[in-house]
Amino acid sequence: MKIILRSAAIAALVMMASCGKDDDGGSAGEMAEQAELLEQTPLEANTIADNVMIQGATKEEGAPPTPNGAISMDISEAGKTAFLNEGFTIPVSSDGDITGAYLRFKANDGTVSDSYYDIDINANQVFDKAARKTVFQRAARTLASKVDEANLDIDFSAQIEPGTFCYEICVYDAEGNISDPSEVCVTVESWGGNAAVVGKWSLVKEEYTYAGTTETYNIGEPDCDTWTTSCANEQELEITVCYTQEYGTLEIKADGSYSIDFKGADQDYDDAAASECELVYTEDSTYRYQSTGNWAYVTAENRLTLVEYGYTVEEDGETEVASVENGEAELLYDGKAEVNGNSFVLIEVSDYDSSVEDISKFYFEK
Repeated sequence: MKIILRSAAIAALVMMASCGKDDDGGSAGEMAEQAELLEQTPLEANTIADNVMIQGATKEEGAPPTPNGAISMDISEAGKTAFLNEGFTIPVSSDGDITGAYLRFKANDGTVSDSYYDIDINANQVFDKAARKTVFQRAARTLASKVDEANLDIDFSAQIEPGTFCYEICVYDAEGNISDPSEVCVTVESWGGNAAVVGKWSLVKEEYTYAGTTETYNIGEPDCDTWTTSCANEQELEITVCYTQEYGTLEIKADGSYSIDFKGADQDYDDAAASECELVYTEDSTYRYQSTGNWAYVTAENRLTLVEYGYTVEEDGETEVASVENGEAELLYDGKAEVNGNSFVLIEVSDYDSSVEDISKFYFEK
């Protein structure tokens, strides 16, 4: 029942906290200041160009072909943040049937790279990640014959360090039409970065608002759903099942790593008995989720990001353990974080229906 929602919730199991000493004796505040300084370092254009990995792309020397502006390009949704060992994505759309993109990197002083990338739009899409999405590559989708939007995946090697750079991009179609280029400047975030989000936190309640209605669920208290079903004898049976989240903890460390531990139980009933209009509860289904990875905080946006590199799922006596390499991590949470003393709130906003915002809030205490 609520397992899917709770899986999204643990994607939001994040933290806030006070300054403390890390394991090496340095203060979290000092490490945060160092991270902020590193992120302000201008990166050379060729350093970026020589250390990105772009699926379906060919690296070419010189400048990209001259645009004719015959098709449009919109990159207004492109983010200005990238992550160590992971990179970033570029959402692009056009009024044309685009087949590719030209990408060139720039330093903050305007110096351009000696090379550019010719990206095949179709080859850059990921089709084999249905079960586990990569960190900035959204769910795989089937491309229609007309392609007017894409989400380009740009990965980093370990040679790219925290700092700032820019890129120029334009798209083209099969007829040789090339859009005018647009420029975006990006900050490569350090792992960690804000001393206020360092500490061990416990999830105390979850709050969901949809279509103006808000529901609140406290940790340790049953969250129940009730519905009516038709029985074999044409009578009706009212069924109530509950999910209880036992605990949710998140520990954020000053070194830029995090760990999550989440456990709950879902109430089950006998389907065969229910068909005979008898509600018989069976043994609860238990679910425990543990996750490890890195975190980053974008101060200007009060935005917290969790990037997962390993997880363990225990469900009804079965255990699944997995870890991923750099460039293949899972984006667990990327949203607002509000702090007030020894409590903080994570806020996720979804707009599956453009007319209604679905808001999820997760309340933590120290």
